[in-house]
Amino acid sequence: MSDSVLLQARQGGVLTLTLNRPEKLNAFNDALVHALIAGLEGAATDSSVRAIVIRGAGRGFSAGQDLEVFVERRNSPNKISVAEHLRETYNKLVTLIREIDKPVIASLNGIAAGVGLSTALACDLRIAADNAVLTLGFSKIGLIPDGGASLMLPTLIGLGRGLELAWSSDRIDAAEAHRLGLVNTVVPAAELEERTLAYADRFASVSPVAVGLTKRAFNASVLPNFTAWLEAEATFQEEAAAGPDLMEGVTAFLQKRAPAFAAR
Repeated sequence: MSDSVLLQARQGGVLTLTLNRPEKLNAFNDALVHALIAGLEGAATDSSVRAIVIRGAGRGFSAGQDLEVFVERRNSPNKISVAEHLRETYNKLVTLIREIDKPVIASLNGIAAGVGLSTALACDLRIAADNAVLTLGFSKIGLIPDGGASLMLPTLIGLGRGLELAWSSDRIDAAEAHRLGLVNTVVPAAELEERTLAYADRFASVSPVAVGLTKRAFNASVLPNFTAWLEAEATFQEEAAAGPDLMEGVTAFLQKRAPAFAAR
């Protein structure tokens, strides 16, 4: 397998971008986030690309932020704030996904967790294998959902159900995700790649002008303040990260134990 953190493949008008850190369940480090941003930027300006698929190599879509990398950054003398990290990585990524005038489809196999799930929620459509498992997970490390998830989740499934999933960090399977409206369709795991390409090709064959303007219209009607909300979300996340709960939650996660959060 290539040592590139992001693989690109074309079939007709469909560009597939594959997150390629399978040994880490495609957890995001800086290299992967920036490679995905670059891949999307290239697709945005390539008129021969009519639809974009984001998928994960190996056993999962993405386990979210690579927490080992996160701990290294927090312990570094040159560390940046959580809010600044979001501005330079995930906020750029999800803004780009929303602004591209082409269908962006998440193809979900195995786990989609944390900001990996946030990335999928920012996409226009989601197709899931029947073995997919979705979880936010932020509450388990003392954080709020970021990468736009605090807006996209209640937009997709409503305030009450969104809060329930955000607070509980429950894992839900593909069938439940489909019932809630988090994914558009569920297919057998063995058929996911083939069915995803066929699914994407449906939208690649529609008038690109109509596709782009429809996406803009939906963004304007439902997500008119998306970029402003990302900034607010980053500010809330910075506040959450300022106390002891974050490092307690991350340490507990890495040590595979329950966290002991303190009241503030």
